[in-house]
Amino acid sequence: MARTARRTSRSQAREEALARATSVSVPGAADVAVLGGGASGLVAAIAAAEAGARVVVLERDLACGRTILATGNGRCNLANALPKAERYNDPAFVEAVCGDAEGFRHDVLGFFDACGLQTVCEDRGRLYPCSRQASSVREVLLARARRSGAVLAPAREVTAVARGAEGWLVEFAGAGGGVAPGEVRARAVVVSVGGGEGLLTGLGLACAPFVPVLCALACEPEDPRVRLAALDGRRAHVAARLLRDGSEVAREHGEVLFRPYGISGIAAFDLSRLAREGDAVSLCFADGMLAPADLRRLRDAAGSCAGFLDPAIESALAQGGADPLELASDLRLVVRGAAEPERAQVTRGGLRTGQFSTGTLEALGAPGLFACGEALDVDGACGGFNLAWAWKSGLVAGASAAARARLR
Repeated sequence: MARTARRTSRSQAREEALARATSVSVPGAADVAVLGGGASGLVAAIAAAEAGARVVVLERDLACGRTILATGNGRCNLANALPKAERYNDPAFVEAVCGDAEGFRHDVLGFFDACGLQTVCEDRGRLYPCSRQASSVREVLLARARRSGAVLAPAREVTAVARGAEGWLVEFAGAGGGVAPGEVRARAVVVSVGGGEGLLTGLGLACAPFVPVLCALACEPEDPRVRLAALDGRRAHVAARLLRDGSEVAREHGEVLFRPYGISGIAAFDLSRLAREGDAVSLCFADGMLAPADLRRLRDAAGSCAGFLDPAIESALAQGGADPLELASDLRLVVRGAAEPERAQVTRGGLRTGQFSTGTLEALGAPGLFACGEALDVDGACGGFNLAWAWKSGLVAGASAAARARLR
């Protein structure tokens, strides 16, 4: 009975969302059309509308901003107190667009303050809404977008984008029953969805292939005596080094979660941005703060590794006959690839950044075409960096699109 009720509730919610989407009247013409109503798309729409542009947002989902609800395990780690460009895959481009870390943070937090959102700072500079609920972030964005006059049109999947006589022609299909297809003639277009390159190939824009990052790593222990199945579900704070041909490629501090297939957790996610098959991950327990001699001294004093290592992990490491003390400072795992890529927090890839102006995020060879957020080949580490890029790039692209529309 309860399961049936849940199914009925979900069905009712979908029908209500579809009814709301169907009731939205999409204008045939606009100054700015935003393709995608996620994090960066909503901010771009707000920036453009508040600059005086007539804005319409076309979103494939039944409601705008739904992807925000899944961020930060539902808590929405919306930015970082130190959004350094070096934490991104294309630091030069990010710094050119966003400015230095102080200015970057100021712009993002200033925007949310104007939305009426209070933020708090937690471990390692992670910024969250005061409520610790992603729904708070979504609601203040939707409310500000509506106040700005932007038309939010969900359940519309963009199928084509082409140059028009006075700008751009955007065609869309109904993504839900009862939603009619249509088109919008816009003076400027902002692409804010990952995968947007499929719509733009006819315009000659290059795109980097999409690859899941910020995900778990499939690994095998270098020492055959270690069995990951025995460690399943255990967590540890470690210093994790990514090694390639014996040389260190990257280093992260944070939590790892052991799984039968490898490792998950924040440290593993961050290393996944750089890891290749055949690389090694070296895990040093006790956050890597103690030298092997210190670990040995503590082990001798306690009679076990319990003073710096979870006893359950010590027991699991010893099951196959390995020495937990040796492994505590250098547990080697060989990377086999991404694990559970369908659950990756971010997908790397998108329109190559060299094709866009860093001052406006306008395509250099296609005046009036802008991109932001996941549409561009920019990704960052865990800790609020990806959403910070979404907000800031949305601000830049939206304001610039409104300015371009005024010129036509």
